[in-house]
Amino acid sequence: MRILQGMQDPDVPWRHALALVDLLGGPEADVHLTLVKDGEHRLSRPQDLALLFRTVEGVVAGCQSASDGHRPRQ
Repeated sequence: MRILQGMQDPDVPWRHALALVDLLGGPEADVHLTLVKDGEHRLSRPQDLALLFRTVEGVVAGCQSASDGHRPRQ
């Protein structure tokens, strides 16, 4: 799970994201929190969207490499 949180978000305090990570996290959890220091609620600036796209690309790449190891033998 990937969580992107703006620290200037007036609607969802960034400390809530920390608490969420604590609840979701465990030794086996794949939870990553990215705090955007000057990010607001929408994270819609070009640099925020670039971070979002990089994050999604990383998740997709991880899924693809994981599935490569689990393909059925032919």
